[in-house]
Amino acid sequence: MVKAKKRLFILLVCALIAGQASVSFPACAGVQEKQEISEIIQEINQKNRKLDAPDISLKKFCYNFKNNKQKLNKKDISIMWKDYNRKNIKKNIPAVSARKEVKWLFRLLRSQYGLYTYYGGDAKFARAKKAVLKEIGTKGSIKTKKYQKLLHKHLDFITDSHLAIGEELFSPDTRLFSDESVRYIKYNACFYKEGNPGDKILSINGKKPEIYLKRAIDNDGRLAYFPYVMLEQKDNICSYSIQYQSGKTEYITLKPARYVYKKNVKRMYGYEKYDKLAYIEMNQAYMDWETPKERKRFLKDVDDMKKKEQLVFDLRNNTGGDGSLVDEWFKKYTGKTLLPNYSTLRIRPTAISSKRELAEMDEFAASYGLKKSGRYYYYANPGHQYLDNGSRQIFVLTSRMTSSAAEAMTDALKNIENVITIGTNTGGVLINMANYSMAMPYSGLFLQYGSCLQHFDSSYFKESYGIEPDIYLTGKNLKQRLKKFFEIYVTGL
Repeated sequence: MVKAKKRLFILLVCALIAGQASVSFPACAGVQEKQEISEIIQEINQKNRKLDAPDISLKKFCYNFKNNKQKLNKKDISIMWKDYNRKNIKKNIPAVSARKEVKWLFRLLRSQYGLYTYYGGDAKFARAKKAVLKEIGTKGSIKTKKYQKLLHKHLDFITDSHLAIGEELFSPDTRLFSDESVRYIKYNACFYKEGNPGDKILSINGKKPEIYLKRAIDNDGRLAYFPYVMLEQKDNICSYSIQYQSGKTEYITLKPARYVYKKNVKRMYGYEKYDKLAYIEMNQAYMDWETPKERKRFLKDVDDMKKKEQLVFDLRNNTGGDGSLVDEWFKKYTGKTLLPNYSTLRIRPTAISSKRELAEMDEFAASYGLKKSGRYYYYANPGHQYLDNGSRQIFVLTSRMTSSAAEAMTDALKNIENVITIGTNTGGVLINMANYSMAMPYSGLFLQYGSCLQHFDSSYFKESYGIEPDIYLTGKNLKQRLKKFFEIYVTGL
């Protein structure tokens, strides 16, 4: 009988991770494990309680639109909307046309790109334009692929993962490196190699060990410490030295971490109810005009979410969507307006000129708490927010696919007590938004850009590096590890 119950429970946990069960769920974690996870939650609470937007003025990121530099004109704007849906990309472009397009593009960036000043303003962008024009020349033609590479080459100081020219993003190849061959333990705020508890680790790669050693789920579903680091490098290997108190030096080899999740998403949204737990599979931040049914179901289920002792938010396959959904969910779940952990600066759309349209834009911005200053709307230092969640716990599953609005959801959840993120660093696509997309007027190349700056404390979020999880989950057998973790620490056996 006991064996039968145990087998049934394991099947239920498997169903939980897959989001395919809809039956009662026992919750009886072991005393020791329950105490351990409780202490970890308190540690995470202390860390998240300090999260806030950077306490700085956004004025330094505002462009001086009153200067005599060339900006978008009426003809430019008509070209933008005329070619909005154009998909015909030419193989070659006459040099004269390419030069016209470059000048148009840089007028557009100066007038409407939200990160123009953030990435150096006229000084940097003028040099880039000059370099691109020089390589294009004045005669003959240029291959479109080469032209696209030129733009990326000379604008390589931009690391905005929402900006794209020719379907190619301005996102550096940042990867998560790790080594799970050796377990490490933490005792009294000091780190030790498992099996060698008497020799404290003083440093790794010349830095404090906690810079690299992160809490993770091991192959048996138990909590341990493994080295992790996000790196921008082409090499698939890096070696770090470990200095021990005894004077011993040891070397570890880090390789790209494995964190592949589902390859095929079968549903956009799933909500599975158990006795005291609910599993929420959210694979898109649903636009109201694209998937209204899923959006409505998600918001409708919030009433039931508030009744559960534990929630599992699975955002591992969510690449983003509509950020307003995050605000709506937060307000329904907490009863409070979300105060994100970043400041916002947004340029008023250049195409808006009539008094009626300007008034409507001002009203829209004000509805989101944005104030107006010249051509900018801003939400500087929205205010510290950390809300009580009673005895309820929320587990957020993330991956490198968790991007944009899904990262905004991850950030919002950190403003609520008793939230644990499990997985990998998120995608790192949040410093800007993809407000506009169109075909460039002469080449036909796809252009995507945003008029927004979302400014974070770099120690918390950095573009392409993402938000770090509280507990890492990497390896070949992620589903099994996660299942075992929930068996041991959350639901028990």
